[in-house]
Amino acid sequence: MMKENKEKYVEFCKTTYVPIYSKPWWMDAVCGEENWNVWLYEKNEVVVAAMPYYMEKRNNYNYITKAPLTQNNGIIFQYPEGAKDLAKAKFEEEVINSACCFIEGLGVDVYEQQYQTEFTNWLPFFWNQYQEITRYTYQIGNTSDLDAIWESFAGNRRKKIKKGLKNAVYEEIRDVKLFYEEHEKIFRKQNLRCPFSYDLWLRLVKGCQEHGSCQMMVAKTEEGKIASLSFLVWDEKKLYRLLGGGIPEYQNLDTYSAMTWMEIQLAHEKGLIYDFEGSVIKRISKSNAEYGAVPKPYFRIRKVFNPEIMRMETEKRIEDQRK
Repeated sequence: MMKENKEKYVEFCKTTYVPIYSKPWWMDAVCGEENWNVWLYEKNEVVVAAMPYYMEKRNNYNYITKAPLTQNNGIIFQYPEGAKDLAKAKFEEEVINSACCFIEGLGVDVYEQQYQTEFTNWLPFFWNQYQEITRYTYQIGNTSDLDAIWESFAGNRRKKIKKGLKNAVYEEIRDVKLFYEEHEKIFRKQNLRCPFSYDLWLRLVKGCQEHGSCQMMVAKTEEGKIASLSFLVWDEKKLYRLLGGGIPEYQNLDTYSAMTWMEIQLAHEKGLIYDFEGSVIKRISKSNAEYGAVPKPYFRIRKVFNPEIMRMETEKRIEDQRK
């Protein structure tokens, strides 16, 4: 059944816009081929909606949850041709009600998925006693006019970009190991472990390269040292900054600001929306806004089915409020 569903999903993806994070090859790379599945909603033996999902075991509890290095999954709709708003809302309710029955039939302890920004109607989930947490990403929706984008930047951001352009050379690289090792430095400086393994990284880059959907970019100083780096991925509509940052000892060179400008230019060349990939963190939110980016809400939809997890989460909330 899993194989048959995935084969149908591959065909569905050929006729419907599916964000890169929900494409079958992406799920294979970040989850492993056996660790994800897809629920399908069919009418007259035609798939009209799909929900790829990743299952994970935590402390002997079963979760449908966010896949590694994956901003969103959730339900993808293929709306009836020419459908007006009312018809779309009815279709969404019909599909979501069916999805809720499927989720609850799986016997999982927790369901939690983040939905793409295009998904705007979570009301049917609410009617099924699901909860929602609003998250934000930042986007430059129209990248066709670079002059207008430049003028939308905050003055201090333009200064940093000019400084960064003088302080480094910017180039694409294909050395997967080098990128991972340099990216690790960002976490090491904060006494943190890199949140994904090298093996996962290898699988993801391989999948993206096979589908012509990624680029690794670095900024190099005069001495040839990497000062900033970013990993970009894209689909038919958007270019996303999946990973990136400045190497701590070179922060004063402002190369990451300049690199962001280079990324926006790449989105312009490809005719794509530029997505900063977050964030609700205040300092990051303010930084993204300095590029003229607009906050775009997306939904984290959640339901806890296991009473023991409900109890533990309630106790944690009470404890956090006391701090």
